Amino acid sequence: MKRLAALAILLIFAITPIVNACMSPADSYAVEVVLNKPGVAYDVGRLDQAQNVAFEDGTYLYRSHHDPRLYVMVWNASDGPHVRVQIPVEWREESVSVASLNVSIIVTNETLKKLRSDGWNVVNNATFERNGVKIALSPVKGSECTSDADCATGGCSGEVCAPKEEASKIVTPCVYREWYSCLGMTGCGCVNGMCTWKPNPAFEACLRDHGIDPARVIRAGYFEMRVEAINESDDEVNAAVRDFLGAFGISCNAPLTLVKTSVSRLSPEVEPSEVNASEALLAELRWLMDNGVVNLSDSDLEAIAGVAEWGYSGHNSHIGWYETENGGHAWIPYHKSKNPRLVKCFSRTFPTYEIPNGTAYFEANTSTTVNTLTGLTVCGPGLVVLALLLVPLIRRR
Repeated sequence: MKRLAALAILLIFAITPIVNACMSPADSYAVEVVLNKPGVAYDVGRLDQAQNVAFEDGTYLYRSHHDPRLYVMVWNASDGPHVRVQIPVEWREESVSVASLNVSIIVTNETLKKLRSDGWNVVNNATFERNGVKIALSPVKGSECTSDADCATGGCSGEVCAPKEEASKIVTPCVYREWYSCLGMTGCGCVNGMCTWKPNPAFEACLRDHGIDPARVIRAGYFEMRVEAINESDDEVNAAVRDFLGAFGISCNAPLTLVKTSVSRLSPEVEPSEVNASEALLAELRWLMDNGVVNLSDSDLEAIAGVAEWGYSGHNSHIGWYETENGGHAWIPYHKSKNPRLVKCFSRTFPTYEIPNGTAYFEANTSTTVNTLTGLTVCGPGLVVLALLLVPLIRRR
């Protein structure tokens, strides 16, 4: 019984993954999938027969078929074959310019549309990036109110929204304006600590239809506008800020006071926004399938592509076939799986490779054979110790 107990413990050790890797800074600029779904067929060694493919430290390396500026890594691990598309990165000393100021603006759908047409990349309607300049808006909370109950309407036609204690004292000319009809589409309430007519697309559109700028009616409150630019001159940064504020109808000719620092940053050779991570990964999986390296169903391809994005790579965030919180299984990032074993260490170093020039391809008439991935794979130090233990057990029989 003791022998069986020892063997059982050793088996658990042998098949339990050993976490020995830290997060790499390059993970943020890669997308990776492990093809660990039971029944997936693969033959990673077939890449030995491909042209323009390098092999280094157990990993096959070649240029992306989707974008030759990227490279692909394919390797076999205990949990199955991994396919990773990587944007090349390097540490660089960069000049960073920073400034901040408070502005009173209202962010409307029309303004966002104009900013996008001017080339700004809009993230969550609060961060805007263009040509190395990033502008982030953070609300500066007012002190007029804490809830809608603190606000009330005033004026002859009830066209003014103000703090309750002030609303009854407000006197305006009793001249009805056509745009007052738009007020029925919204309400007077507390927004970011200020009493205002609450913004919404229908209300704002109605005001414009009557020739009224929403910023004249809706009290937007203040935002802290933080500006950060990388390797840009003062003139370039100020021109970008003027263009940004111009989209809100604000004219600002006073130059910003920029604080400059030099920092070491991990910089991608290709901006992630220029390349679709899902399409890049899908292109490699299809190429590997077409050449008999892996075999996936169309539904698997669609599911993997549906979740792929830059940053889903490395131990914590690579995509795989994992148990979900509701007990099912799906292609999801590892950190979103049920009870993931995440690492917390972070390394500043990452491997660099010499990637062959030219497109990876197979010569015609190359045979294609794949093996089926079934069950658990026992590998690593656990396998060696297990073999050593089994020998004396067998001899004693």
